[in-house]
Amino acid sequence: MNDYRIYDTTVPKRWVDSIPIGNGRMGATLMCGVAKETLLLNEETVWSHNPEMHANPNMKDYLRQIKALFLQNKPVSANALANRLLKDCFPRICSYESAGKINVELHEGDSAACYEHRLDLINGIATVSYRKGGTRYEREYFASYPDNVIACRFTSSGAPLTACITYERERTLSCTANGQTLTATAKTLFGDHEFCVKAHVVSDGKILCEDGQILVSDTNRICVYIAIGTQFCHGEGYEEATVFPNELDYDQLRARHVADFSALMSRADVELPSIEGISALPLHEQFRLRTFNKPRDFSAFALQWQFGRYLLVSSSRKGTLPANLQGLWTDGLASGWSSDYHTNVNLQANYWGAEVANLSDCHMPLFHYMNNYLLEAGKKAAHDFYGTRGCVVHHLSDIYGFAAPADGPWGLWPHGASWLALHMWEHYLFTKDLDFLKNTAYTFLHETSVFFLENLERDVKGRLVYAPSTSPENPYYAEEDEKRVSCYLASGTTMDRQIISSLLEMYLKASELLGIEEEDTKTARKTLADLPPMQVGKHGQLMEWIEDYDDVHIGHRHTSHAFGLYPAAQITRATPELYDAMKVTLARRLSGRDNSFTGEIGWVDTWRSAMFSRLRDPASAYNMLNQFVSKTLRYNLWEVVDITSMGGNVFQIDGNLAYIASLAEMLLQSHEDAISLLPALPAQWDHGSFRGLCARGGYELDVCWENYEVVSFDIKAKFAGECRIELPCTQKSLDFVDESGTQYSAENGILTLNVKDHMCLRIVK
Repeated sequence: MNDYRIYDTTVPKRWVDSIPIGNGRMGATLMCGVAKETLLLNEETVWSHNPEMHANPNMKDYLRQIKALFLQNKPVSANALANRLLKDCFPRICSYESAGKINVELHEGDSAACYEHRLDLINGIATVSYRKGGTRYEREYFASYPDNVIACRFTSSGAPLTACITYERERTLSCTANGQTLTATAKTLFGDHEFCVKAHVVSDGKILCEDGQILVSDTNRICVYIAIGTQFCHGEGYEEATVFPNELDYDQLRARHVADFSALMSRADVELPSIEGISALPLHEQFRLRTFNKPRDFSAFALQWQFGRYLLVSSSRKGTLPANLQGLWTDGLASGWSSDYHTNVNLQANYWGAEVANLSDCHMPLFHYMNNYLLEAGKKAAHDFYGTRGCVVHHLSDIYGFAAPADGPWGLWPHGASWLALHMWEHYLFTKDLDFLKNTAYTFLHETSVFFLENLERDVKGRLVYAPSTSPENPYYAEEDEKRVSCYLASGTTMDRQIISSLLEMYLKASELLGIEEEDTKTARKTLADLPPMQVGKHGQLMEWIEDYDDVHIGHRHTSHAFGLYPAAQITRATPELYDAMKVTLARRLSGRDNSFTGEIGWVDTWRSAMFSRLRDPASAYNMLNQFVSKTLRYNLWEVVDITSMGGNVFQIDGNLAYIASLAEMLLQSHEDAISLLPALPAQWDHGSFRGLCARGGYELDVCWENYEVVSFDIKAKFAGECRIELPCTQKSLDFVDESGTQYSAENGILTLNVKDHMCLRIVK
């Protein structure tokens, strides 16, 4: 396993350059200063709430009136009516919040020699070191999942340490220090949800508690342990529930943390061509030397991949909530886009890479959230807004199970739950876990399907459509009564058709596997056969709407009608007309501008990279990833979006996490009838290897390639049976031999293997 570390010799100046640690539920970002260390704390349920957000009692009737106009093929009139009737019907949810700051004041000034900070991605350990006045000072930090605590250790090799430890946050209710523990209580900006932060100090030095702070002196070692408890999780007893492990032995806690964290991180790796010495440079020098451009050190791409896995492991563990728009980390009381669960691509993008990158365990919080937070809320939304059965979630949610339309007309997009259902199905495809399908996924698949079975209707042209809907955040030009108008709301968008058909197919396949046949499955089968087909438009593009409307923004950031290409697999090489239309669609997106938005957006690049990989266009897939790493990253490798209206750089984690999937998609695909090795390998990566990537069907693969050819691969199978391996189009040598000496020859680029448990094959030279 490579030594993956983020390393720099400059003190972060802004929060977006800080160093993140997390255990899924609780985390911190480190400012890594010399005179003072600041830990900006986070706990996943410190989230404001407005309990007065009730559905407008007239909303159901308003939506029926708007839908009626769409069914009459009057989109301009429908949008005008929606703008008039719904202008006061869209609430805004409140923000995820920071849990405050722990400040540790250490020195009089910031001057220091030999300063550096590091983040060990494999072991989940952050460190800071420097020399000051002849003494070497070191700090170490981690957030432990096994022991549910944040641990910090401060040491010096010469002069004794002196530290003043304080807590800081707006809306703090109390802050006391007794014995060796600082205890603070605070509440959220809205909804008054209270929480507790405790910092416990262990040292052989002198410890003095006064005025809500802890003073430590005359020692060379200080350990600080942080725990956070919330009213959301523990009710009125939240302060008493904020506890530490029974034994606070730093070395033992560290050993358990490293064993737990590295067990996940070490499952998979990617090695790409590199330049000796470049990866050892501090990150700010790597950026200055433009090593993401020429000359190339492609280990930077592998580092970014492991950093994405690090963020997922740190913000999404079994028993926790899923990663939100900023994963686990925020620095204030009002985050960008509320740091919510944005369900029209962003939450999904967070988890695209979980299965293929061998982090299936980290997928589980998403399923828990879907079943325990969204399902009942979505059923209530279906009843309140549409008067039907089933489950519907719109374009965003929070920890309070918000499922209603929000923000504006674009908030009527109805596929938050139905898109998320694909994640349950993908988990089944990768694991073949029938127990999961039956007891975790099936009810969600059923309820989300039922909503559309009850809400699809035929328009005046006889097409079975859903309305009102949107192609997320993207307007189009419609004409009516000789008026050309920009419209958001639509009927029967291509994304509607793709998601609904995908959902019904998953529901029917799951029903068949589980031996379930009922009235809803019969209706689903008939409805699926009746959905209108995807269409090719006047430019040769895949049509985004049910009519061939003109784009308002040709280069719009969302390419929502590419859902059928990626992450779904409805558009493949087996559908050549649609496949070619997607190529035109992406070319048009790249040729235009999105005048509704400024700044580079990481998830756009990573999603498009995955699309190009599915289209077997490695050059374009690579260019999108290169654009991501060269234009949207900070020195700590976080993705940021430059939003002037929000005061500049806003951290957004979806690009970081989608990067996991995008790079993997270049190296391994399994959505067609075979496991494809190196399906979109760019020209820059003539040699390399990967280990531990997973494929649908219950497979895990290690692959090594040289001169664009696969020279060896190992395959592990959970289930014995036939497996088809597609070799890359650059493959010249088609003969392989296994460990027993048995030879296999590819036919039309396909190796057919009978894998019982584990096979190792090497090229015959």
